[in-house]
Amino acid sequence: MIKKGLFFLIGILLLDGCKIPHSAYTLTENKYSVNEIKEKRGEVMKLNDSLYKYGKFNYKDSTLNYRILMPISVKEGEKYPLVIIFPHSGGIGKDNMNQMTTLPKYWLQENVRKKYPAYIVAIQYPVRSSNYLFDQFKRMYSVPDDYCMEATSELIKSLSQELKVDDQRVFGIGFSMGASTLYNLLTRYPDLLTASVSISGIPDKDFSEKVAKSPIWIIHGNEDSENPVTPDRMLVEYLRKMNNKNFTYWEISSLEHTVYPDLYDTNMIPEWLFNLKK
Repeated sequence: MIKKGLFFLIGILLLDGCKIPHSAYTLTENKYSVNEIKEKRGEVMKLNDSLYKYGKFNYKDSTLNYRILMPISVKEGEKYPLVIIFPHSGGIGKDNMNQMTTLPKYWLQENVRKKYPAYIVAIQYPVRSSNYLFDQFKRMYSVPDDYCMEATSELIKSLSQELKVDDQRVFGIGFSMGASTLYNLLTRYPDLLTASVSISGIPDKDFSEKVAKSPIWIIHGNEDSENPVTPDRMLVEYLRKMNNKNFTYWEISSLEHTVYPDLYDTNMIPEWLFNLKK
């Protein structure tokens, strides 16, 4: 059990995301019950996502669906961050709606839109973008779908050219399969994103140094039975041994496979991301 004073201090550091040092290791105790998490998630899910425009990106005789939320106003001569949100497995489909979960809906809040103007893109994959296998020691690792990787890379490049995007601030956020996809994308295209937030993801088998070539915030609950925390712990240990300074690790005790409410109930994600540039 973490003492209240220490827990409060950690909370302040996390809420003021720009002050989180790279290669930091933070362990906090889950302060929410299962019902409280459902309630908080439910409140965000009530937000009307009609402001997200429907988009389709054609690549290699197939189509990648996405929804895009524009800045409230696009000012002449200004450029804005591009935030790509990778879906978890519940977002798979072709309806261009299933991917609209807590992480995309967070950005619909008026105070967030005003304080952090950006292009927010919620991708929907037609198939699993990352699959899971086990090594000889029964440890889980992720394997990407090639089409999803290629199409995502090309979509980001296309949007960066079509919109008034600040190419020094292109960010990725993912939960579960989305976080695993984020890892896979960073391994294959290490220069594509400026910084990333991985929530409950599974890295690739090789734990490549490329994964944290750009700043990455790794977040995982240590009672996650769907995507166990061990692969992320191994990745963090590898990065520490390599003296890699581009990662921050936040492990949450007694948290199962879910997005921790503070990640969509506070501004810690944009505070951390938007203070980073290439």
